[in-house]
Amino acid sequence: MAKPIVLRGTAIGQGRPKICVPIVGRTEKEILDKADELQTTPLDLVEWRADWYQEAVCTEHTLAVLRKLREKFKKRPLLFTFRTTKEGGEQEIDREEYLKLNEAVAESGLADLIDLELFTVFVEGSFCGKTAAEDMAPIASKARSAGTGIVMSSHDFSKTPPREALLRRFEAMSQAGADILKIAVMPETAEDVLTLLSATEEASRRWDSPLISMAMGGLGVISRLSGEVFGSSVTFASAGAASAPGQMDVSAVETVLDTIHQGMCPEEGKLKNHVFLIGFMGTGKSTVSAELSARCGCSGLEMDQRIEKETGMEIRDIFSHYGEEYFRDLETDLLRQIRLEAPSVVSCGGGAVLRKENVEIMKSCGRIVLLTAEPETVLERVKGDDTRPNLKGRMNVSGIGELMEKRKASYNQAADISVATDGKTPGKIAEEILRFLQ
Repeated sequence: MAKPIVLRGTAIGQGRPKICVPIVGRTEKEILDKADELQTTPLDLVEWRADWYQEAVCTEHTLAVLRKLREKFKKRPLLFTFRTTKEGGEQEIDREEYLKLNEAVAESGLADLIDLELFTVFVEGSFCGKTAAEDMAPIASKARSAGTGIVMSSHDFSKTPPREALLRRFEAMSQAGADILKIAVMPETAEDVLTLLSATEEASRRWDSPLISMAMGGLGVISRLSGEVFGSSVTFASAGAASAPGQMDVSAVETVLDTIHQGMCPEEGKLKNHVFLIGFMGTGKSTVSAELSARCGCSGLEMDQRIEKETGMEIRDIFSHYGEEYFRDLETDLLRQIRLEAPSVVSCGGGAVLRKENVEIMKSCGRIVLLTAEPETVLERVKGDDTRPNLKGRMNVSGIGELMEKRKASYNQAADISVATDGKTPGKIAEEILRFLQ
């Protein structure tokens, strides 16, 4: 059983396989433009395939681009990969330059993970992980000091080696001290795909490092989707240009992985207590509530909608006729009712946690999940909505940010967990919440 590796809140080696989307581009502009496109893509981690970059062999240029990518992906793990031509890469590089480049990236701490090819790192001599460990020792030392993890990989674009050969490669990677072990092969028959899956399943039992494995091309698509069954922790998907044969569109991959996960873990999502979603307006509470309640097979409850139904008035009219304090009293009364009802996913009003009594009621019967978003994200989601009385005269980034800051302490103090919703699908957010509830 793999020991999960947690990077920026993403647990690799636990639960549903994580989706990695590669960035490929010849110029810095192409690379950064692609990074901007991926901000709203449903992915778990990002891979920069630096071998596509025309200036990649220049360490200074590579680190400059990597620094900008790090700024764009502050909350998502970033994998740095220079794939050599012999393993399917885009440009030639000699071994010494390859090691020097990866050593600089490892030392910089700008990437959460670096990919090191087993057959590029290890030199002539007996094929064993101890040899590879000696050869990558300088990189490994600097990577550990900077908190950078190592993915050790092997790619075979012409065939699928025998099962025992694949296991020897996994073993060598483990002996070398890699954090994640990765093998990709090219199948010629369905039996080749089964060979890879069988080797992956055994390797997942023999070594405690997370594994990544895939059979490339159309024949191997099933291996990119069945990782949770056989032990592969990450799958690669495309959002535009693919970096390897057989990569599927990221949205399609997410749907299939979620479906398989729900089928394998039918009891995982069942609620024993209420889940209260709190946060500023526009952080996605309603959307996530619908997604989470569907996954858990329970009801979803919108506090504002229920108050409107029970009073026969819209929220803005309650505010204008009776004032905010009266509305807060209605929220408290409703929470007392909810406490006596069957477990459900409750989408709370933006100011529900401003009252200490409300927080005490929630904690007495459930868990509190704080959903967050940047002011720019909130504005994009609520602009044009005139049903938000507290945003009257504040429908701009600075006004939203100011109000968010006033409520920040109350939200953080009340929450059992906080989940950022920027650039994530409801399914991805629901998955994060369910992992916490486990």
